[in-house]
Amino acid sequence: MPVPAELIGRIERLDPMPMTAHRLMRVLQDDDVGPARVASLVEFDPAMASAVLRLANSGAYGGAVRIANLQEAVARLGTTRLVNIVLGDSMQRLKAHVPMYGLGEDELWMHSAAASLAVRALQQERKKAGIPEAAAVAALLHDIGKLVMARFLKADVQALLARSAERGITFVEAERDLLGCDHAEVGGALARHWGLPDEVTDAIEHHHETPTGTPTVLRDAVVVANIVAKTIGAGLSAEGHNLHVDPNAPKRLGLGFSSFSRVCVQTMTSLEDLKASYGKAA
Repeated sequence: MPVPAELIGRIERLDPMPMTAHRLMRVLQDDDVGPARVASLVEFDPAMASAVLRLANSGAYGGAVRIANLQEAVARLGTTRLVNIVLGDSMQRLKAHVPMYGLGEDELWMHSAAASLAVRALQQERKKAGIPEAAAVAALLHDIGKLVMARFLKADVQALLARSAERGITFVEAERDLLGCDHAEVGGALARHWGLPDEVTDAIEHHHETPTGTPTVLRDAVVVANIVAKTIGAGLSAEGHNLHVDPNAPKRLGLGFSSFSRVCVQTMTSLEDLKASYGKAA
């Protein structure tokens, strides 16, 4: 279902993606770029440099040995995690309640961060699945459309829940029914506005599609990461578990019950470490 033209116009007037993130996304496409070059992209952004050092020394990123050098911090984190930090901090600065989804101030960020950490856990659990680094970025941004929907469209959570119950449809289907589009489609439109790579935009736009039209490893990873974040209760929102997912996505990644459970436990542990590094209550 196409995103309404009026909403597309509003998306196109939104602020662009942070310049540091744009540069890092370009670097992400180049396997030959080393930590020194990446560090040079963030070293003159004091807030970003301090965030990189703080997280590199946190338990979430294996900071048993403390480091104070930005280049070493980049080497420890990797470019994908740096992109996540830049985009995650941008989402943090929004600090918005999202009442249309029953989400408090930090809950959308918490869900997004959990999904991104779940991709990392999936990469560790299923090394042979070939899950690309960009999947962590797509997972972080998979629900970014909710912020746009809440800002520009007139609907409240009770109306969406009532429509879902009345017609026996999922929350996402209720979005389409009431608003003419869903948050995944809107997120895809915002990703295009930001100039994100096509494969990242595709995963954001189609993470609620069932069955997945043309499955990719990246899209499957985002679908499963969303399920993991919901399973551990991270930013569950009014949508809760009222959604359809492609049942073959976990199978294509080679996940069974035991391996899925291990991914959930690892994600929960990493999320608690990340929350501690941001000074948030567990």
